[in-house]
Amino acid sequence: MLTAILHGKAGRTELDGQNVSWRDVFRKREDLLTSVFFGRLLYLSEEGQQAVLKLLVGDLHSCLGPLLDVEFWPRLKGPTDRRYVEPDVILHFAQHLILVEVKAPEGQQQSRQQWLAETKALQKRNDDAKEIILLALGRNVPAWRSEAESLTSELEDLALRVVCREWHDLKWRLDELADRFETRDARVLHDWHEAFLLFGLPERTRPFGELLPLLAQPDRSQACLVLLTHWPKSPHRKKGRLKSTDWLSLLQLAQIFKQGNEQCS
Repeated sequence: MLTAILHGKAGRTELDGQNVSWRDVFRKREDLLTSVFFGRLLYLSEEGQQAVLKLLVGDLHSCLGPLLDVEFWPRLKGPTDRRYVEPDVILHFAQHLILVEVKAPEGQQQSRQQWLAETKALQKRNDDAKEIILLALGRNVPAWRSEAESLTSELEDLALRVVCREWHDLKWRLDELADRFETRDARVLHDWHEAFLLFGLPERTRPFGELLPLLAQPDRSQACLVLLTHWPKSPHRKKGRLKSTDWLSLLQLAQIFKQGNEQCS
């Protein structure tokens, strides 16, 4: 389905009474992004899985072992005030369960109340007494660390650990892995990259220092401009008339900065 969407072959469908393209549907539905990402984890080699799991849960990945199964949107019996809860994903390992709560990059924020309800519900079904790791992916509140520590303390008897990640950071780190992966792993990363772009996740901002080595070479201004095209536009730019900039002057100024740095070193 992702391939059809990327190539404009998925057609159109009804959404909230409107006829829309599947491309637009994908951008608005976090469940589609969830399925594209986590549905491909099992296709990775063991080495690829471990590399991606490290990006997701940090050093906790070292105690997980092989990924056994990926369970999507399970209906779990909730606390007394809720009949069911439905986490987005549960990753199954020999001795651990990773409960994943996904929020779209531009969607609602993560909720500590939702974390609490889902982890308690999963524990009720946890007959094998596996350790639970909660992964909150996307839209974490600025005070997420204190929220995570508070929840961990409250559910200490579950040996719960909470990890928070953002989609854009995950995308950038996966892009950095691309050169290390081969064959099927590389294909999975390519699918993820295309899906992230389709969902509107930005490219990583390139450091200005990448321009400086090019300035010492003649006729490389075009290469500099190509690098600059990977710089995302600032969302905080004030409205108003934009002043045109002479690129040659900008490059000459950068060359002056470079010479000044060399003299100081």
